[in-house]
Amino acid sequence: DTSGSMGGFNERCAKAFCLALMRIALADNRRCYIMLFSTGVVKYELTSADGLEQAIRFLSQSFRGGTDMSACLSALLDKMDDALWHDADAVVISDFIAQRLPDEVVNKVKSRQKQLQHRFHAVAMSDHGKPGIMHIFDHIWRFDTGLKSRLMRRWQHGKAY
Repeated sequence: DTSGSMGGFNERCAKAFCLALMRIALADNRRCYIMLFSTGVVKYELTSADGLEQAIRFLSQSFRGGTDMSACLSALLDKMDDALWHDADAVVISDFIAQRLPDEVVNKVKSRQKQLQHRFHAVAMSDHGKPGIMHIFDHIWRFDTGLKSRLMRRWQHGKAY
């Protein structure tokens, strides 16, 4: 999610999560494809022959604009139709502050989960995400980047030493 609400600290965290997933994919000899979305979708295959160049382009993107999660999920579902991605899982990193997903997209996700055992994961960067969107995911990791949560993590981290 590269919408305006994901700028600043959220942007740095989202990029760090993406790079960590890329490292895992490389270590497991798996492919990694990133779709950045706000009002449009920008795509990078980070494990392709020019993956380093793609990663640099990805890291140079700034986060602004609205949120069209539906377009990204539709593009993702189309990508999963490709034979190279038939066994792929999906991870969506977002604050999930977005418009309601169309029933057609929700039904396609649920169909893939049931018939093809594709897993859809979410990294929720806010406590303010819409529950109606969140219900399509198999697993949700919550990483609230709000000021209170950031201060609590820092305080708890400091107490551990």
